[in-house]
Amino acid sequence: MVAVATQDYQDTPIEPGEDDGSPDIEADSDPVGHAGRGSDVSSGSGASSGSSASSEPGAPSGSPEPAAHSPHAVQRVTWAELFFDLVFVFAVTQVAHAVSVGGGWPDVGRSLLLFVPFWWAWVGTTIQFNGLVVSATQRHLLLLAIAGTTFVMSVAVPTAYGNRGVLFGGAYFGARILLSFAGRIRGAFRQRLNPLSVALVTGVLWMLAGLLPAGSRQWVWLVLAAVELSVPLILGHRLDYMRFDASHLPERFGLFIIIALGETLVGIGQGGTHNALDGEEAVTLFVAFLLSCGLWWTYFQYGASAAEHALRVAKVPAVLVRSSFSYGHLAFVAGIILAAAGMAQAVAAPKAHLHGVHALLLGSGVALYIATFCYTRIVMFGGASYTRVTASLLAIVITVLSPGLPALTPLVLLTVLVIALNCFELYWVNTGRPLLLINIGQGAAGR
Repeated sequence: MVAVATQDYQDTPIEPGEDDGSPDIEADSDPVGHAGRGSDVSSGSGASSGSSASSEPGAPSGSPEPAAHSPHAVQRVTWAELFFDLVFVFAVTQVAHAVSVGGGWPDVGRSLLLFVPFWWAWVGTTIQFNGLVVSATQRHLLLLAIAGTTFVMSVAVPTAYGNRGVLFGGAYFGARILLSFAGRIRGAFRQRLNPLSVALVTGVLWMLAGLLPAGSRQWVWLVLAAVELSVPLILGHRLDYMRFDASHLPERFGLFIIIALGETLVGIGQGGTHNALDGEEAVTLFVAFLLSCGLWWTYFQYGASAAEHALRVAKVPAVLVRSSFSYGHLAFVAGIILAAAGMAQAVAAPKAHLHGVHALLLGSGVALYIATFCYTRIVMFGGASYTRVTASLLAIVITVLSPGLPALTPLVLLTVLVIALNCFELYWVNTGRPLLLINIGQGAAGR
């Protein structure tokens, strides 16, 4: 996956090999073709995906279908989208902090519950703007308006269960109104009952629930979050006819992984600034940084390009948009948030013997993150990697043994586990060995 940003988004997409007249800024990730032969021993297909998606078979020349819906058009990430993402950096920071200061699993659950509206606001924006054909000015204004609503939500997070419940829910309702407007422009759904129309109703209820006492509010919001999480499963098939840009969408979701991983660096960095960097404190800071690097490698070495390849070859791309991208990446981010909270605690007090939920945050986050690769590979290609299944089980074992141990100990064990996983996969792929897979089915993109 190649992350590219341009000075401005052209009103019509740029075809491969066509110069749009603007300078490209390319990230350091490998092009799809370079990772194609591995395609992630946990998430990839083992098939090369280096070539761009071909034109839709049987499509007549000069088709009246808007160019942004063309399967071979290339949509680039814009500066406006990158600025939009900065709001979610703040949102992830707020939620991760709430998780780290929670007194038990109920507090952690309430904090993660607040992330659900942020996630659907971001996912809705990403999907609706993938192939949205409007002028650059309209695009930017709409993006900035949605960013404004989510910024207000972020500000309200610390007291969302207090006196800012209406503010949090009202801002989310505002985001849903704007997304409904974008969906109508894009022509996202042909039926009246669809995820966008349901979201308008739940958005109103999120706001009204803010008037309830905190004890009742959390249960109403939990029900609303469950409804929103289930809607793509129930009504998502109404999205099946839509086409998506196979470069832009995986890139956008990869960028959100970067946002979440950035929170791990913020957490351990803040802990390091308040500690004397000698002895165990310095070792803990270094090990935590290594774990952040390992989590990045686990996703971007092979998984990112495998996700792009899967979206290109899937017969019904919307299936992957629902399962691997919307649900799978929500689990990725939740795992990173939990791990970030655990790393921050370890760096702040490496010798402390943690108990209760605080002792389990780091390990449960890493285990969830690795296990999610098994889920995404199953829905994409029909099989999970033995290496990542084993690594996720070992992470669970480390998590169970963590209570009562010095915070540094599980941090070191999990870091060694993640680095060993990545080193083994790199060796296995580079030596051309067949992937070690637990085959379950066909998957949306085949095997």
